[in-house]
Amino acid sequence: MSNQPKSRSISWIAPVLVLVLIAGAAWYLLKPVPQPIATTPVSMQPAPVVPAPVKAEPADKLTPVPVGEDGLAAQADDAGTDLGSETEVAGAPALPPLDQSDAVVKEAFLGLKWQPGLASLFLNEEMIRRFVVQVDNIAQGRLIAEQALFKGLSKDFAAKAKGQGYTLDKSNYARYQPYLDLLESVPPEQVGALYKQFYPLLQAAYLELGYPNQQFDDRVQQAIKVLLNAPEISDEPDLTLPSVHYAFADAELEQLGMAQKQMLRLGQANQQRLKLLLVQYQSVLKR
Repeated sequence: MSNQPKSRSISWIAPVLVLVLIAGAAWYLLKPVPQPIATTPVSMQPAPVVPAPVKAEPADKLTPVPVGEDGLAAQADDAGTDLGSETEVAGAPALPPLDQSDAVVKEAFLGLKWQPGLASLFLNEEMIRRFVVQVDNIAQGRLIAEQALFKGLSKDFAAKAKGQGYTLDKSNYARYQPYLDLLESVPPEQVGALYKQFYPLLQAAYLELGYPNQQFDDRVQQAIKVLLNAPEISDEPDLTLPSVHYAFADAELEQLGMAQKQMLRLGQANQQRLKLLLVQYQSVLKR
């Protein structure tokens, strides 16, 4: 626990944004109409002595195709190529590469109806990668201040003296309310739809972290569980100041991972609000 909480103090909200970040790549569905089989018409001209067939010019100028499976057409269909028939196209535009996705993600994400005046709290650079890195770390109980998803808190952390130690000042809890108001302002179903639309980009960023055989969906669920399992304690817990960072006086609380300790710093009411939101996203994003 730090007495300089700027970027660190808000990193805990990362997995909720994850729900906000977005999904599903665009696919073009090619449905070729079966190629008709053409045969060469043959006319017979009588001859004085021995009848001989005379071939007329084929009207379509196509070599007759044997009845049965057209192997070339099947291969072309697998490759997404149409052989002369009209192509039916469906789906959204293709997603950009991960390195060029910021503008598209930002437009879609900030296009949701967030509470007026609060959307500016989101950091909108490298949104996909920031979210994936933060979720991965929260799933391990950690937080990465350098990959925060929100702008820092406007007020410094406050503690009160108590005998030879300190207590967490409950005035801190009000600092988190604008962030919770922001996250509660858009229905989880809308956020979940964007998450699914942009899921290929999220998965690509997750692969960059060195998880070739794992799905980011599973990591999101793990991160949510870590936060939901954070213990709930009474407000204004006792603190110590062994160095420049405050610590919980209760050894069991101090041994918790940083992600869960940040949940404790929210205060009971705020923690319950966030957990309720996380439960909703847990259901929306569950495969």
